[in-house]
This record gives sequence, C-alpha cells and structure tokens, in this order.
Amino acid sequence: MRHSLLSSIIIASLLSGCDSDDTKTVYVEVQSATSEVEAEQLTTSATTDTSYEDIGDAAYWINSASRENSLLFVTLEAEGLAVYNPLGKQLDRLEGLEVTGADVRYGINADNGEAVDLLALALPDDNSIGFYSIGYYDGAVLEEIGTLNTEYSMEGVCLHKNTTNGELLLTGVTEDGVAVQYKLKYDAGEIKSVLTDNSGAPIAVRELEVGGELSACIVDDETTTLYIAEQDVGIWAYGVNPEDINSRRMVDSIEPLGNLQEIEALDLLYMSDGNGYLVVGDEGKGMMLYSRDDWQLRANIYLDGVDEIKSLAVADDGIWVANSEADEPVYGKLSYQTLNEANSIRDTPISQVLSPANLSSTGVALVKVVGETAPVDDDGDAADDPAFWLNESSPENSLIIATNKQGGLMAYDLNGTELQYLNEGEPNNVDIIQSVSDTDGDSFALAAASNREFNTIALYKIQEATESQNPIVKLDAVGENAHEEVAQLASELNEVYGLCTYQSSDGTPYVFINGKSGDIEQWRLTVQESGIAGNIVRRLKVDSQPEGCVVDDSTATLYVGEEDVGVWKFSADESAATDGEMIIEVDGEQLVADAEGITIYNNGTVNYLIVSSQGNHTYAVYNIDESYQYVGSFALVTDDVNGLDGASETDGIHAVSASTGDVFPNGFFIAQDGFNVDAGYEYENQNFKIGDWNDIQLALEK
Repeated sequence: MRHSLLSSIIIASLLSGCDSDDTKTVYVEVQSATSEVEAEQLTTSATTDTSYEDIGDAAYWINSASRENSLLFVTLEAEGLAVYNPLGKQLDRLEGLEVTGADVRYGINADNGEAVDLLALALPDDNSIGFYSIGYYDGAVLEEIGTLNTEYSMEGVCLHKNTTNGELLLTGVTEDGVAVQYKLKYDAGEIKSVLTDNSGAPIAVRELEVGGELSACIVDDETTTLYIAEQDVGIWAYGVNPEDINSRRMVDSIEPLGNLQEIEALDLLYMSDGNGYLVVGDEGKGMMLYSRDDWQLRANIYLDGVDEIKSLAVADDGIWVANSEADEPVYGKLSYQTLNEANSIRDTPISQVLSPANLSSTGVALVKVVGETAPVDDDGDAADDPAFWLNESSPENSLIIATNKQGGLMAYDLNGTELQYLNEGEPNNVDIIQSVSDTDGDSFALAAASNREFNTIALYKIQEATESQNPIVKLDAVGENAHEEVAQLASELNEVYGLCTYQSSDGTPYVFINGKSGDIEQWRLTVQESGIAGNIVRRLKVDSQPEGCVVDDSTATLYVGEEDVGVWKFSADESAATDGEMIIEVDGEQLVADAEGITIYNNGTVNYLIVSSQGNHTYAVYNIDESYQYVGSFALVTDDVNGLDGASETDGIHAVSASTGDVFPNGFFIAQDGFNVDAGYEYENQNFKIGDWNDIQLALEK
C-alpha cells in the first residue's frame, strides 16, 4: 500500500520544554489511505507453558553467545514478571511488583569499561522504572541495578541507545497522553539519571503532550525515530532526540482515515540487509507490518485462536504475541517460516533477522560543543547565519557576527557574550570581507547581509568592540541602485535569501546574493566618500531554492547549495561563463536535504568544503584538493557536564582556520542551532554553537 497525503492539520499542543500555559503550533502530516493489503490467517508454532490472569507487554533478549538461551520477558501486571526460554518454558518469576511495560538494550557501557545488557520495567504503582542487568548462567539471571523515581505513573517504557556514542535515553508513556524522556548513564554499577535536581531527583529532558490514551512506544535506534501509539487515534513518529520538537508525523491512523482500529503494541524487526518492519499489534485488526523506510503497510496478519492482540515481542526466530483473551492467557510464537508463507510477504521474505545488539553505527564523528552564544532576542525560527571577523592585532578579541532574521545583527565575543544587537531589518545571511580599502587608502572590514524586509543588501563596517564603540556600524549604499527608502542596495530578486562575499585578486569586493526562485546576482561594490555603490555584473541560476554559498577567494570559485539537490560550483570571476557544475549531490546518506550552510576550512594542510546536512543534523566534509572526495561527517553533540547542548537542524555555518590564541589555536567551527536548550533541557531561543577545530579534526581522523 502506498499512503496518500489525506490532509494537513494544525495541532496546538504542549511540547517538550513548554510551560503549562505555553502552546506551540505544530503542522502534522496525516498519511492514510484505504488498505490494498488483504488480511491473512496464520497459526502460531509455540506457546508459553504457563498462564496468568493478566499478561501485558513483553521484550525479547537475544543471547549473543548462545541464541537457544535467549529470554522472553513478559509483564504480568499485579503478578510481576515471567521469564521464558525460546521454546516458551518458564524459567523464572519476579514477584511483588506491578509491572506493565518492558524494553531491552544491549551493551550499556560504564566509564570503567563494564557493560551490561539492560532490562527496563515500568512500575506504575510506584511511579518508577526499574532496571535490571540480564545474564544467563545455567538459567536466567536478573540483577537489580537501579530505580528511576518519577512524577508519573508510566504504563509503557522504551529505551534508545545511540548507535554512535552509546548514550542511553528512556521514554515512558502514560495512559493520560504524556510521554516523558530521561537521559541515563551506567555509573558505579547503577543506572542513574544524567540530570538531577539538588535533592537528587531525576530531571526529565523532554516532555510531550501527545494527546489521548497512550498504549505503547518503541524506538528505532538506527533511524532515531520514536514511535508512540495513541490507542484510539494512530501511531505518531517523533525524532527521538530530546531537542527535536518539530518532527511529529503520523505513520497510520484509525479507520476510516487509516487502517487501524485500536493500537495496543509496537515493536521493530530489523534485518541484516537494512530493511525491516515496524510491527503493530492491533486489538481489532491483528498484526500489522509496516516497512521501516517508508511506512507502507506490507502485511495484515490474523492468528488462529487469538481474538485480540494486546502485546507482542520480536525475537530472532519469530514474533511472540499475547493471547490475552484466551481462557488461560498465554504468549504464542508466530515463526518467520510461517510468516513468510503469507502472500503479502513472499516477495520480500523475512531472512537474516538482525539482533538489535548489532545495529550499525551512523559513522558520524561526534564532537562535543565547547561554547555557545547567548540566545537571540526572538523566539521561533530566528537565528540563521554566522560570520567571523579576525582582530588581527588581538586575535582573542575577534568577533562572531550573526543574524537574527526576525530583527537584526548581533556581535558576540568568542565566549558567546553578546556585545551588540543592531535591531533593524530582517537579515538572513551575513558574510565579511576582512580588508577593503576606502578612498583614503585606509582599510576596514566590510560586512554584507541579505535583508528580507526590504529585499536589499545591507552593508556594515566591523571594528573592534570597546567601551566607547560598537563593533557593527551601518554604512550607506549610494548611487542609482540604492533603495528608495533605506540606504541599502536594492536587489532585483523576487525574495533575497542567501548571501556570500568575494574579493578578487586586485582587491575588488563583490557580493553574491540568491533568491528562492534560484536566481543569483553578482554585485561589484565600489567604495566612495559618500558610501558604497553597487552594480549587478552577472546573473547565475539554479533550478530550485538555494541558500548557503561561499567563495574560495584563492581560486575565485563560488559554491552554491541548492537545498534539495546539492552543491554547485561556479567561477566567481565577473567575466566568466554563467554555467555551473554539480559537484556534490544530496544523496540521503552523506548529505541529507536540506543542504544549508556552506563554508571552507583551509589551514594550508587540509582544504575542506563543509556543508550543513540539515536533514540528519550533521556537517558533511569534502576535500577540495581531491576533487571533493567525501572525508566524513561530524555532529556537534551535548556536553551535559558543562551544561552545553548539541546543535541540530542547522542553517548557517562558518569555519575559522585562523588562530585566535590559546583557546582556539587552530580555529573553530560555528553552527546555528535550530533547537536550543539550557543545562536543564528547558527550551530557549535559538543560538549558535561552537566546536574546537582540534576536536573536529581528531574526530574525523578516527
């Protein structure tokens, strides 16, 4: 079945980090269509040998050393937890607890090198989550290794282990529509919350007001997707990252808009070829299998003797399903051999099921943020593009110049302290030419910004910040191309957007400015006594919306990012041809749309073109000297110890190769952060994050 876009709806909901009286408007794609998949009837091949009055959630642990000694954990609500072997024989029982939710993750590492496979259990009567290490030594061994006490009675629980850095995240869901996340660590033999208050109580890093009654959750660690089942509405997909507040989507919904009736359970089936399924247990529709990559419904399975599916657990040899409506409730296993007999599965049979312990890492180099700027004054999508001014006489007093596209330009010192906010216009992108000569032969630093308020190029002088002078000084545009209302250069584009500067070998300054239509103007600037005049000397074009651009002055090469397509290369010479060359394509892996900010890092040893890969929150690095060969990707990640969050959904970036003294002897990297939180994971206005280039280079070389 191929989903069709049925409608777009606006949901005003309380999201992570909002106070109770704050609302955010979230645009949600609801995808549904009449199913083209016929329901099929299959039979289970094994059942558990014991029955309980209440059986609920389940989780399966694959024993990597001996798969025949793997374990099925079944929650029994007031009767605790039952543990079974792969044949359904009960091995153990945990009593004295109300247990409703369960999930497993593998290889949770402590700083001392110790590692455990982890079972998390939702204990709603105690408003807590219990943690147990899993072992098998002539039988099942569960050792309690921590308890997370919360303010919520959580019915379901799901874990997420970052496949690159091993960070552990827990999401708990409640029956009254709330999902809460905690960052966890394994320390001194105990699972603990990374963030705690003064009394030692855990602090949640994200809270989602999903909607109505929540029945289950699961996380796809490879795609970092959090799935939450809203029982009578549909299956929601979120980015699992606590900072990701914008990516709520619906996988499928309840009839008549979708294919579901009453969602009870979720799990994931991974295959070694990278494919797999989101497996859904529906009380009325049976077992539904959706492709992990595109959420297309692939199979609808009913099981003989199973009237209602209340929960399920994916194993390496089949799927265990709760037959909770039987006279004696048990779990039954649908083998993959039987499942592959279904007509809807035959073309893409399930083979070589991959243990979640062996999920591939993203291959992204992780670099901890070392600094950040103060948040911008405006909320929402405001911060956009950074630039850098080198104070040649005092490098440690250099400046970051950046845009708030809702209100003006900011100047920050290298500690991120705001030194000036020039509140005017709607500057989207900004760039700086370090040294331009005036009519007296003196030099100054010239900044240009695309001003979306007046569809102009605004010009500024950048100077050292002192007690008596501001670092950003407005300059007037003069001549026939000056705007009638403001002293700025009037663009002929339909809507100005991205911008970058260029200085030719003879010292002539230029500005390239692009518009959402794909058109690009090249302006030659002329410094006069009364101000700066400008003329359009060339026009370029790409087929769809560009934004980020940068010029390599040493080779007179302009690089332009076409957001959904890739990176183009043009000559920056005003007399050159206007045709471009596509050098880097958006491929969904190394470069994931949108291709946003573009910058160059060249220290004489390495010469890199860096592109903001907004779709996967990374920065793709290409070697200019080796025909733009892909070097690798890095991400700016959280440093919880120092209260610094990572960077995500980045627009503008800027790399600095100059030394700024002892703090950044080999330069640094600046990135706009689309989702900014404070040390307690409370949302703040957007800002800019800083990474040390030494850290970036080391991470790329590993």
